[in-house]
Amino acid sequence: MSETNWLQPGDTAQIDPRTLVQRTAVTDVVVAAGLLFDSGEFDALGTLYTEDAVFEMEPAPEGFPTTVTTREKITAGLADLWRLNRETVGVYSRHATSNLLITRLGADTAEVYSIFTVTGVYADGRFELRRLGNYVDLLRREGTAWRIAHRRLHMLAPPPLRPALDHSREPATR
Repeated sequence: MSETNWLQPGDTAQIDPRTLVQRTAVTDVVVAAGLLFDSGEFDALGTLYTEDAVFEMEPAPEGFPTTVTTREKITAGLADLWRLNRETVGVYSRHATSNLLITRLGADTAEVYSIFTVTGVYADGRFELRRLGNYVDLLRREGTAWRIAHRRLHMLAPPPLRPALDHSREPATR
């Protein structure tokens, strides 16, 4: 690992037990966000975000703002989107988060790139691909738990692998 905490894929120096525990916890948060959204468990979903979290979509789906700030507004906006999909469109979403790559892991922050695929299942059995894109997540440690401090969804072109987020715009990590 370099001074910038950039993790080199395949580097065995980053595979010590403490690092593996942190990597697993970070991965669980990223994956859980999609699963909790799909099941409509927004109180639990809210616990995955920091109070001052930022959520961005490029481009945002119709009816959803490009940028949402704070845990409360993020979970309320996602709950509204979930209800719209269920009640108006009649679709049940399934998020598949894959190809997770933890690119930075520090004492209090982590950065994760991943791919998401959202399928829709309808009551009549039809299904469709609804969305495909990339997440770039900046997580921050709060006590013993990792939380999403900044989530950026890239719906069109994949983001550059590094640097994906301008960390000078991120909230303080210490």
